[in-house]
Amino acid sequence: MNASVADHVAGEKALAVARTLLARELLESETSPATIGDVTLHAHQREAVVRIRALLRTASGALLADSTGLGKTFVALALAHGFERVLIIAPAALRESWRQAIARTRVTASFVSLEALSRGAHSPLETADLMIVDEAHHLRNPRTKCYDAIAALCARSRVLLMSATPLQNRRDDLVAQLAVFLGDAAVTATDAELSRFIVRRRAEDRALRLPSVHGPRWIALPIADELLDDLLALPPPVPGADEGTAGALVRYSLVRQWSSSRAALVAALRRRVARAVALMTSLEAGRWPSRHQLAAWSYAEQAVQLAFPEMVTALGADQSDLSTMLEAVRHHADALRDLLIRLRDIPDPDPERASALIDICTAHRGTRIIAFTQYAETVSALSRLLMPRLPGVAALTARGGRVAGGRILRRDVLTQFAPRAGGSDVGAAERIDLLVTTDVVSEGLDLQRASVVVHLDLPWNPARLEQRVGRVRRLGSLHDAVFVYALAPPIDSERMLRVIERLEKKLGLAGRTVGLDSAVMPGALRFDETAPPELASETHALLQSWREPALAAGSPTISPIHAGVTADNDGFLALLAAGTERLLVAAVDGGGPSLDPAVVGRALTLCLGSARATHAAEIVLATEAIHSWWKDWSARGQLAVCSPAGARLRAHVAARIRSVLAEAPRHERPALTPLASRAQQALSISLGAGAERKLVALESAARRDAEWLGAIAALGDGRPARRTPQDLRILLIVLLRHSS
Repeated sequence: MNASVADHVAGEKALAVARTLLARELLESETSPATIGDVTLHAHQREAVVRIRALLRTASGALLADSTGLGKTFVALALAHGFERVLIIAPAALRESWRQAIARTRVTASFVSLEALSRGAHSPLETADLMIVDEAHHLRNPRTKCYDAIAALCARSRVLLMSATPLQNRRDDLVAQLAVFLGDAAVTATDAELSRFIVRRRAEDRALRLPSVHGPRWIALPIADELLDDLLALPPPVPGADEGTAGALVRYSLVRQWSSSRAALVAALRRRVARAVALMTSLEAGRWPSRHQLAAWSYAEQAVQLAFPEMVTALGADQSDLSTMLEAVRHHADALRDLLIRLRDIPDPDPERASALIDICTAHRGTRIIAFTQYAETVSALSRLLMPRLPGVAALTARGGRVAGGRILRRDVLTQFAPRAGGSDVGAAERIDLLVTTDVVSEGLDLQRASVVVHLDLPWNPARLEQRVGRVRRLGSLHDAVFVYALAPPIDSERMLRVIERLEKKLGLAGRTVGLDSAVMPGALRFDETAPPELASETHALLQSWREPALAAGSPTISPIHAGVTADNDGFLALLAAGTERLLVAAVDGGGPSLDPAVVGRALTLCLGSARATHAAEIVLATEAIHSWWKDWSARGQLAVCSPAGARLRAHVAARIRSVLAEAPRHERPALTPLASRAQQALSISLGAGAERKLVALESAARRDAEWLGAIAALGDGRPARRTPQDLRILLIVLLRHSS
């Protein structure tokens, strides 16, 4: 064998070993059970368990953002098998679903609802080894009581967030959720950096065998509902004492309800009249009520039940203000009443909406259909119109269910749409073919026995559209396709609200940052660009194809391994070890080393080329570039970079730690020094939002002693240590070079 052939054979072997080592180190450092209880996990679920377990170990948290219907609940419970104390936090409506899943998997876990935490209720577990937060997009506002409670619970535990739609309106939605375990570091992170903590697979992945989606398709109503000018002409309302300017928001809300149904608009107008009557009564008594106090007045059957106006806030001595406000409220109330009277002579589009639903049911005869809306009044109006004309119609809102024969339990309605657990189906007389419901069932439930989704209106939040479809497009579905329709909003309301334009902008942001399966509304753009979290999943799919047990067993243990590949781009791919964590770093297109999933994914694809020899000088240059990058990246403390406000807080606390040690009596310093060292170390690592809020409180504490130092030090317990330049080990380098 001549030298060139020997070099080629050696190069091919080195490249094969490098590929196998990549797969082994990145995919097999963790394992996942194939079954939990009587549940058999799919391959993509086992992959998610492996990836999330690594993130929980190295970053204390992860966000599982798989598309709806991919079985996130069982991924979470498979992870829970490895922890002694597990707390599940989810909307109250999902309590029963979690109870059933826990029973099937034989996991021990406690449950508390988001609503209970919002009310100030105590958690059944104040400290847990693993916190699972389902529908984590409810944590997108860090100023709520619920967020504060969950952040405090998660301060010293591993955290798994779950949401198919974590980015609902703004990028800050995603940042707020990840801050539960990343803390202030999430604020300064780029999309690529945040993506390292997100696990997401698309429902479009053919290997997952989900039903295809047909639509969404617009259904236009044959009559127009020309009320925009009347709604815009309404005099502005007088706000409550604590509400500020309210006119624009009231008009906005009324047009949204008009876009849903005439019934929703009429109900909203009547509530506005009742509110105006309550406000007038209070003002006549010299009192200006707050928003909360106005809400205490109730309206039912065209009668206003009044609270005692003397119990609310006094307006003050200036009677001119009183007279002006009263006149404005009366003017607003009169205009509302006039519009209600005028509506009696304007054709009602709700019967046409009902006819459109009947046409859809006729086109999909024998299948189950779910029609979603934001408003209970729309459910009530359309179901009343449909039940005399169509068999098998049910209505469901937060207040309960109803069929033609009377009331029905929520669980009896949902059972007909949930996966068949065994036994025969209901009889023809009890069968529900069309469920008209509010979004109360669009979150977290498995309703896969339906195969048609109808959007009766378009919510402001595009994630709600994806969640609606996700209720029926599930793993295990017996349907090959899911059909989606949307009733078109009135043309005039669209002119004002620009609903579609707003939704498309939000969808674009979600698609670029986290990922989006497909168009979720008619006419919306489909996103060819793959989001960073989805790119990471594609990387793992490629690595799966490089698993070769025989080669792995005989691969050398000496590192780093060097290999070369002929590519259309100069650069390199490197596998690094930082303690137990494995990092893929790549440099292509003339750029420097990066963790960006797009860069890494491109380099991995280039590694599919043919092998070539490596040269010592090339290896030296790549190694120097890696060390330079690592020094800079580790200095950032694995995203432990604070916002300017966070940095100032930590600097202030660090100075106080030093002063406590300096001012302590000499005989106490030996005992305080280790505590002070641990406290300083806690300030140098990434803390979750709950721990950072405790740090704010500790910074302003009057008492500063050993107990104070210990409280700061405890904030860092169990958190990943800050990286140092000495932590780096290069396991392999694959050089990418143009053919010479």
